[in-house]
Order: sequence, then C-alpha cells, then structure tokens
Amino acid sequence: MTSELKTRWPVAVLAISAGVAAAAAIGKVPPALELLRREYSLSLVYGGWIISIFSALALATGAGFGTLADRIGPRRMLLAGLWVLAGAGLTAVLVSAPLALLLTRVLEGAGFLAVAVAAPGIIITASAPQDRSWSLGLWSVYVPAGVSLAMVTATLVLDGLGWRGLWIIFALVSVVLALIGQWLLPRNTQSFSPGPLRGNLVATLSRPGPWLLAGSFTAYTLMWISIIAWLPTFLIGQRGMAVASASLLTAALVAANIPGNLLGTWLLRRRWHGGTIAALAALIMGLSVFVVLDDHFSDILRYGSCLLFSCTGGMLPAAILGTSRLHAPDSQRIGTVNGMVIQGSHLGQFAGPPLIAMVVSVQGNWESAQGYMVGCALATLALSWGLRRVERRSLLSRQPK
Repeated sequence: MTSELKTRWPVAVLAISAGVAAAAAIGKVPPALELLRREYSLSLVYGGWIISIFSALALATGAGFGTLADRIGPRRMLLAGLWVLAGAGLTAVLVSAPLALLLTRVLEGAGFLAVAVAAPGIIITASAPQDRSWSLGLWSVYVPAGVSLAMVTATLVLDGLGWRGLWIIFALVSVVLALIGQWLLPRNTQSFSPGPLRGNLVATLSRPGPWLLAGSFTAYTLMWISIIAWLPTFLIGQRGMAVASASLLTAALVAANIPGNLLGTWLLRRRWHGGTIAALAALIMGLSVFVVLDDHFSDILRYGSCLLFSCTGGMLPAAILGTSRLHAPDSQRIGTVNGMVIQGSHLGQFAGPPLIAMVVSVQGNWESAQGYMVGCALATLALSWGLRRVERRSLLSRQPK
C-alpha cells in the first residue's frame, strides 16, 4: 500500500505570497500618481504610461516570459523576479528624472511577469494530484489581493512617508520573500522543458485551449477593469467624494474579487468544469451591470451591485488558472500557457478603460456603457462554452485506458 502524496503547503503559500507582492507593484501607483506628477512635473499622458507600462509589457512579452520560465525552471525565474522587483523599487526612490522613473517601472513589470509565470509551476510541483485544482485556484487571488493591499497601504502611509516610503515597503517585502524562497523552495521545481524556446512556444500555440483561456480572460478583464479604473473618477467627479474615501471604496471593490476566487476554487474542488464556472461568472456579471450603470437606482444599491459584479467575477480567474495545466502540451510547459493567460488579461487591462471612456464620451452618459459591458459578458460566455468542451476532451484523454 502506498501512502497518498501530501501537498507542501508552505511552498505553495510562498509562491502565492510572491504573486501578491508582485501584483502590489500594480496597485501602488494609482494612489501615488498625483504625488509623482507634482514632483516630476509629469503630463497626464506620461502619468498614464507610468501606470499602463505594466500592461504594455505583459501584452507584448507574456508568452515569451512563460516559455523562458519553462526553459530555465520556475524556481530560478520566481526568485529572479522577486530580486528584480526589489531592485527596481529601491532604485526608483533614488532617481531624479522622469525617464529613469519610467525605466524602473519597466523593470518592475519584468519582475511581475517573471513571478506570475513561474509561480503556477512551483504550485503544481508542490501540490499532491488531488489538491492541484485547489491550490491553483487559490493562486488566482494574487492580483486582487496584491492590488487592494497596495491601495490600502498607500492610503495609510502616503501622507506620512510619501510615495518613496510606499515603494520601499514593498521592495523590502520582495527581499524578505526572496530570502525565504532561497531557503524554502526545493531545487527540484526546476523542471526544464526540452527543446528550443521557439519549439516550446509553437507546441503551446497550436492547441485551442490556451487561446480560449486567454480570450476568456481578455473579455472578463475588459469588463472588470473598466469598472475598477473609472469608479474613483465617477465617485469624485459625479458624487463629490473625497479622494481617500473613493480610494478605499475602490480598494474594497478590488478585494471583493477575492471571495469569488475562493468560491471558484471551491467549485473546482467539487469537480465543476472550469468552463462552467467561467460561464456562470460571465452570466452574473452581465446581469449586474444593468443595475451598476442605471442612474435610476440608489447609490447604495449600485455600489452593492458593483461588489456582486466583482465578487462573482472572481470565479473566472480561479476557473482559468485552476485548469490551465489541462491545456498545456505537458507538465513542463505550463509556464507558456500561463504567459498566454497573462497576455490575455493585460490586453483587457490595456484596452478596457479607453474603450469604455470612448463609449461614454460619444453617448454622453454612463448608462450607454451597458451595451459594451453586456457584449463583453456574452463574448466571455461563448468562449467559456468552447473552453468547457476542450476541457472535457482533455480530461477524457488523460483517463487511463
């Protein structure tokens, strides 16, 4: 009789924590942007690039970073990403030129990508077969947890420590996690993928699953980021709310994604198909926008619908990330699949805010964005249905004959 393999939860938790620290590099900038603009005399456009350079970099290089992680090993990639995040964050507090500040953001983006594509491979290696969907589903909390943590921290420390203090805090968090990882992460997580980088990438791109995963994440992110990005502007400009209050309400909305991540993970544990979970998330998100974007409802009800929108939407990242391993050519090329998912996510982050702004500007009111949001929900629903079919075939092919 053989004993059941046990999940090494300290290793999995460290990988998830590294992802949270990496995502904090995204969330720390919006609350500090006005301080950065005043100090460096940045234009609004240049300030926008300080934020969006993350998405531009991930959109252009996500799959490439994933293939590199498969090639050199997830342990080495994750530790390198943490050290780059720490180094870029500490360098940023010393620079005095806007271009140098932007370059540190490029480096932070590279560190984020390195962690984001490497962590799932470490989690898979550390997890027993019966726990893999569960542990990968838990991984899906890393973006909302990191972004909301950074926003809340910024609200607490910006007045006293300034933006440099905020940068130093998260750089030191990355240093601590890198030191722990150097000691805790087993070296057998360096599962190298054979063959040239191009061959590994082509092998993944030739499969329908990764494209459906990336497409579903794009359509979801187009919806989710549109609400997150413009809520502070709406609250401050339309409702006269203070900046700090608007930031906290937005942070709460981001954090509401986390219970949805956990619910999606629980449903995976109950053997729901990832495509089914993603479709359910898309359906509820699409229905909730009719309240979110309707001025006839009270502000309390509309904000409550925003929370429902974000919470149920969180099921989709859990479904996508929790089943991504099923769509890789083999277990050594999971990084490339996750790189494609990251590209899909950041395509939505890059395009979502300007697209909804364009719709609202042309039509003249926020209610006009309902059609755009429902269209994204329907696209997510269709892609999720296709994903469910591919997932079922993948599961059947893995069953013993």
